[in-house]
Amino acid sequence: MTDMVHNINVKVYIADSSKLQDKELFQQLYDNANEYRKEKIDKTEEQREKQAALAAGVLLSRALKEAGYKEQELELQFNSNGKPFYSKHPELGFSLAYSGDRAMCAIAIADGPIGAEIGCDVEENTKELAAYLDEYNMTADKWTRLESYAKATQADMESLFYGSASVIPGFIFSHPELDDNYKYNICCRTKIPSENIIVVDLTK
Repeated sequence: MTDMVHNINVKVYIADSSKLQDKELFQQLYDNANEYRKEKIDKTEEQREKQAALAAGVLLSRALKEAGYKEQELELQFNSNGKPFYSKHPELGFSLAYSGDRAMCAIAIADGPIGAEIGCDVEENTKELAAYLDEYNMTADKWTRLESYAKATQADMESLFYGSASVIPGFIFSHPELDDNYKYNICCRTKIPSENIIVVDLTK
């Protein structure tokens, strides 16, 4: 399978969603969001999570536009695991994640239908999370690696957590180190150049 992968372009976008505490900015971006994103935001109770969910959608819109796609023309569907994908564009893969005041979007474009698998995860590295993960001899970095791998490969997270899942070869992890209290991981079939990890200012 990996022999068929020749060229993959991956970009990762990260944003501070606390910027959306500005009610006017939040409403402006919400009004421009698609119905699927609005529905996710509306189902969320906490304002902080609403901001992060909206920010993730904004990052996806930007990623698609910069990659040359028109989001409004893409048909969003869901596989049996609930993962969203664009049915008419097998060369295009994306993954969204958010935690606390951070949102991220990873997008992969392959030269064919194989290679676009991608997953990303971010976790706020709180004392509460550290204490919980410590019970399982796990760190926030390892957790985000597992989560990003599960998203990329459609593996069962519980099986990965307990080490009973088979490992699919050919995937590479990238973990941006930003000057904040968050852990980031991206899992895909290529190494991501540092210049392709972009911090976005949502106010601009």
